This record gives sequence, structure tokens and C-alpha cells, in this order.
Amino acid sequence: MKRVWSITLLLMALSACTEFQTYRSGGYAPVVTRGVGTEYWLKELHDTRWDTSEESRQRVLQWEQELLEDPNDGTRVKLALLLIAGNKDVRDPERARELLDGLTGTLTDASDREFLTLIGQMLDQQKQSSEEIGMLNTQLRKQNRRIRELEKQQRALTDIEQNIQQRTVQPETENDGQ
Repeated sequence: MKRVWSITLLLMALSACTEFQTYRSGGYAPVVTRGVGTEYWLKELHDTRWDTSEESRQRVLQWEQELLEDPNDGTRVKLALLLIAGNKDVRDPERARELLDGLTGTLTDASDREFLTLIGQMLDQQKQSSEEIGMLNTQLRKQNRRIRELEKQQRALTDIEQNIQQRTVQPETENDGQ
């Protein structure tokens, strides 16, 4: 019995030394307190999910001001993510690409660098897709013009055929009267 109590006390002492996570409505989540890193950036982006258009524009202005006051990589990434995945009224992937290209390389965490590499690849694919869509739209406009031209030619041919038929029918009618 003494051993059980001693083991229980030892376990209680060890459990007091472990790190506890805070409980949120969605479950346990790590507390994000530092101003840089993937968790922090995604938390900041998540906090913008339900912003109205005006609130999103205000947040972009606020984060741009933060970047001017303290041009660090963390603020740069946070703003870039908002411009990529924020409210549709503030999305600007070209500006986000500029922000990410301007990183100074102070990020030391490998997962943060990998996250930014994935974001960069996503932006590159999005740009390539946009360019391909632009080319397809140009081809579609050309084809639509060609179709309209062919339809005009078809109508002209139909009119000519109708004129020819009327001329062949008219002489027969005139001959019938004689």
C-alpha cells in the first residue's frame, strides 16, 4: 500500500511539471505568443475570417503600417497571407508575391521556410493558371469572331440561294401566263 501511495505522489509531482495547453471551443490548441512563425501567421489570418469588406481593408492598412514601422519578415508574411487568402475585396496575389520575394531570410525555423516555399509554389501555379486562362480567353474571343463571320457568310449564301430560287420560279410563272 505504501508503494501505491509513493507512486501516486511521484506521478502527481511529475504531472505538475508538465506543460498544460489551453482549451478553446474547438479543443486543445497551443498558445501562440510569438510574433513570427507558421502558427502565429495562420492564427492572425484565421482571426480575419469573418471580417467585413471594410474591416478587411482597414486590417490591410493597419498591417501595412506595421510593416512600415517594423519591416520584419514576420509582419511581411502576415500581410502577404492576408493578401492571398483574406477577404476577396483585399486579395492581391501580385503584391503578396512581392512581399514574399522581399524576405530577408531571417526565418530560422525549417517548418516556417517550408510553409513559405509551399505558399510561393501556390502563387506560381496560380499565376501560371491565370496566364493560361488569359490565353484561352483570347482564343475563345478569336473563335467567336470567326463563328460570327461564318454565320454572316452562311446568311449571305442563304440569301443568294433564295434569290436564285425566286428567279427560277418567276420565269416559269411568266411562261404559264402566255
